[in-house]
Amino acid sequence: MTLIREYCTLDDVKRILRSAGSRESRIRFTDAYKDLKAKSDNTGTIFLSGVNFESSFADHETFTFTFTDSTSFDVIGDVAGDIGSGTIQSTFTATDKFTVPTSKWTGLADTDDEYYITSNSDISDDDADGFIQDSRKFINAELARIFGDLDSVSFISDPAENIPQPVSYACMRYASYEIFNSVFAGVSLDEETPVQKWKDMADEAMKKYVTSTGVGPRWLARDSLITELGIPGVGEGEIDIKTITAAKNKDFRR
Repeated sequence: MTLIREYCTLDDVKRILRSAGSRESRIRFTDAYKDLKAKSDNTGTIFLSGVNFESSFADHETFTFTFTDSTSFDVIGDVAGDIGSGTIQSTFTATDKFTVPTSKWTGLADTDDEYYITSNSDISDDDADGFIQDSRKFINAELARIFGDLDSVSFISDPAENIPQPVSYACMRYASYEIFNSVFAGVSLDEETPVQKWKDMADEAMKKYVTSTGVGPRWLARDSLITELGIPGVGEGEIDIKTITAAKNKDFRR
């Protein structure tokens, strides 16, 4: 039975994309924000330490919390417009955008005090996860093409076996390559860019795994091949070619 194994994580991919190239070319995910700050002429002591963005959210938008008394506020987005009202004494939810737990607030406001937070995400965590799953499907298709079926690949059929490092490495870089190209769809990449090299490195990792692994349509030794196929001019082997029993062994290539 073929199992669904995860070859790399979102954190693995974020590490690559957050450190790639110049600041302008780095990918920012759901939790990215800037300008978390109070209005300069606030007179109260209210302080907001952050918000929890939904994993499906990605946008560049400034949200303003305007206080109507010491604990109550209205929220407006510069794109979405009126979002709703809440208090620092209970969790506030901006549907499909973010939540603000009470623990994020300290101090008290004066009427008309304002607090701002600007989201700065290029792609949602959910969409990035989708690219990771696409990479897994691509790797699985390659493994199935080379080894005949996925059930013959030991780390897929056996949940106790660790994911091979070359496969995990390939997953991270395939996903990073696809996410970057999705976010910067209008950017032309040449063969010398680090982004293009991610895919090349992933291809090389998969190639090395395939050539070194102990699974696949290969043979244990020359003797077993002779036993199974026979010797021309001498006689047939003991086992018909259609019922080969050692299709997973590796030392003798077809």
